[in-house]
Amino acid sequence: MEHKHQTLVCFTSSYPYGTRETYFENELQYLAKEFKTVYIQPTYNPYKTHAKRNIPANVVVIKDPLVPSGKQARFTEGIFNGTSMGMFIKDLLKNKAYSSKAAISQWVNTLLIHRISYPKIEKLLKGLDKDALLYTYWANAPVFASNLLKPYKKIVRMHFGDFYLDRFNGYMPVRSNIYSSADLLLPISNNISSILQDFYKIDKSKIFVNHLGIDNTAEYCTVKDSEVVRIVSCSHLEPRKRVHLIAEALTKYQGTKAIEWHHFGGGTEMGKIQDIVKKVGKNVTVNLHGPVSQAQLYQFYQDNYVDWFINVSTGEGIPVSIMEAFSFGIPAIATDGGATYEIVNATNGHLIPKDFDTQIIADLLAKPDPDYLRKRNEALNTWSEKFNAASNYTQLVKKMQSL
Repeated sequence: MEHKHQTLVCFTSSYPYGTRETYFENELQYLAKEFKTVYIQPTYNPYKTHAKRNIPANVVVIKDPLVPSGKQARFTEGIFNGTSMGMFIKDLLKNKAYSSKAAISQWVNTLLIHRISYPKIEKLLKGLDKDALLYTYWANAPVFASNLLKPYKKIVRMHFGDFYLDRFNGYMPVRSNIYSSADLLLPISNNISSILQDFYKIDKSKIFVNHLGIDNTAEYCTVKDSEVVRIVSCSHLEPRKRVHLIAEALTKYQGTKAIEWHHFGGGTEMGKIQDIVKKVGKNVTVNLHGPVSQAQLYQFYQDNYVDWFINVSTGEGIPVSIMEAFSFGIPAIATDGGATYEIVNATNGHLIPKDFDTQIIADLLAKPDPDYLRKRNEALNTWSEKFNAASNYTQLVKKMQSL
C-alpha cells in the first residue's frame, strides 16, 4: 500500500492509561503497521498511573493528558485562557440550550474541556507536518470543528456512548460543527450512518461505516463434554447493561439440564445481582468472576464449551463482547437495543425485544433449539465476514490513506 500520509495523531479518552478502550488497542496494531509514526494524545488520566499497554514501537504516547484531574484545576484552566467561545455561543443560541439545566451543564463542561485542550493541541501541531492525519476515536472533540485544525485532514469515529442524543438529554454541544468539519466520519454501525445522513444532513461520501473488529488466534476450541448448559455474559455491571435481568431469568428456569452461568466484569450492580442469585434453583450454578483481561476471557472460551452468550442491555453500538463470542462459534441471545440487530439475528442466535419478560430467556435455555448447530456455524461466519479485525482495520487504513 502506498503511504501518502506518514503521521497519524490519535486522540483518545484515556488510552493508554487504565484498562478502558480495549477496542482501540486492537485497532492500533493495524494503524501502527501503515503509518511511520503514530502519536497518541489522551484526554484524561483518571487512573494516575503510567501506561501499561502493549504499544507498538513506532507509537509515541504524549505523556501529559489534555485535561487535568480535579474540578478546580479544570475550572481554572478553562476560564483563564484566550480560546474563542464564538462557536459555542452560536450553538447555545441556535439550540436554545439555555432553557435546560442539563443542557447548560453539558455546554459548560464541554466548553471548559475545549478551552483547556485548545492551547495544548496548538502546541502539539507545531511539531507536525501538514500531511499528518488527525483522528479522534470519540466524537466529542470540539477542536475538530475549530479553525486551528483547518489545514489538516480530520477523521472522527462514532460509537454508541458518544453519539446518541438521548444519552445526553437531547443535547451535545457543537456536534453538527464537528461532523460537517470532518473529512471522514467513521460510524461503527449502519444505524449511526443513517442518523448522520437523515438528521445531521451529512453527505454520504464523507461517511465510511467501519465496524469494530476483533482478532482470534485461538489454537483450539473444546468440544461439548457434558449435559450442562453453560452461558456467559460479559460487561460492566451498571444499570444500562441490566445484567440483573439474566439473574432474574435464572430464578425462573425450569429445565431438566443443569445451568452454569459465568459473568465477566465488575461494577456497581454486583451487590444487587448477588442478592438475586441467592434465589436460583439447585440446578443453577453462578460464577461472578469480576473484571478479567481479554486474554483471560479468550482462554475461558478455549477451555470451556459455551452454549450461549447473553446480552440484555438497553442499547449498544454493536457489542464487541458478542463479536468475541461469535469468533468462538458461540451463538447469542440479545435484546434489540441500539444497533445490536446488525450483528444478532435468527440465523446466529435469538434477538428478543428490548423490553422483554425474563421468562423468555428461561424458556430459551430450557428448550432444545433444533437449529442450534447451524446457529453456531453462523455465529462464526458472522464474525469472519463482518467483524474480523484484520479485514475491517485493513480497509480502515486504506480509507485513511486515500484522504
